[in-house]
Amino acid sequence: MDQLLLERNSLRSIACATGVVRNTITKRVKKAAASASPLPHRRPKKAQRKQWEALELEEMWTFVGRKKRKVWRWLAVERASRRIVAWVLGSRGTATLQRLWQALPRRYRRYTRYFTDPWRAYAQVLPAQAHVVGKMGTRVVEALTGKLRHRCGALVRRSGAFSKCRNSHYNRIKIAIDQHNLEITLK
Repeated sequence: MDQLLLERNSLRSIACATGVVRNTITKRVKKAAASASPLPHRRPKKAQRKQWEALELEEMWTFVGRKKRKVWRWLAVERASRRIVAWVLGSRGTATLQRLWQALPRRYRRYTRYFTDPWRAYAQVLPAQAHVVGKMGTRVVEALTGKLRHRCGALVRRSGAFSKCRNSHYNRIKIAIDQHNLEITLK
């Protein structure tokens, strides 16, 4: 059933394919999302001192319930390892980016360069001396967004597999992100 969730299927299609009731599938999604996320491995301390970290940040909209209810997913990806180190759901404003900043592990707040697109909220929250603006610096996070859209039906804009409530939306995205981080950790 977990594999079907990662293959962009709706809860209804999973219920039809497996014969399991949708409420049971929903409980399974909540249980999987409640489990601890795999943490990215740290680099050795020597390497941290010699080289600056590079994080790519991006925002992407999805919708919950109906198309007029946009929810923005903010993502922070470590460029070298392609691991997702933090993510939040919210609006496209500065407050949600501030929540992403707080969600970043402490080591990513110092000696880190932040590569973003030219959205004005980034300039208000990120340190100016470490902030690099330009679409060429966000290639890794853009590719990862495409992978997450492929894996999670809730992120596809023209899909019948959208979430009806925000908690379900969060849980389905968390499962896809945890699976991505697990694949990266195992390599």
